[in-house]
Amino acid sequence: MFLFDCLYGMTDYYAKVDGIVYLVDAIDKVRFVESKKEVGRLVLDDSLSQVPFFILGNKIDIPIAASEDELRYYLGFFSYTTRKGKVNLEDSNIRPIEVFMCSIVRKMGYGDGFKWLSKYIN
Repeated sequence: MFLFDCLYGMTDYYAKVDGIVYLVDAIDKVRFVESKKEVGRLVLDDSLSQVPFFILGNKIDIPIAASEDELRYYLGFFSYTTRKGKVNLEDSNIRPIEVFMCSIVRKMGYGDGFKWLSKYIN
């Protein structure tokens, strides 16, 4: 619970946040419940309501890792995303939220997420 305790102390800094990146271990499916709770808390926080948010599902180089659809389902974002930037957010009230899968050790996938995020940072 150390991570959650640290994050709760960060609320004083929310006014300076330009974007949020949340990393999920895609092979530790038992902890998806914890991630869903924390992601939900951040997404629903009014002081972060205009902040773009992307979730990285890590360790896709390991065969038992959750798929992107699985991760979206467990975190509750199956249909509530920008479809990798294909939704025009200027014409809607949709908050920029997206899920990307990656492998940090293989250096793949996370670049797409950061490119997506850069489109929504003013």
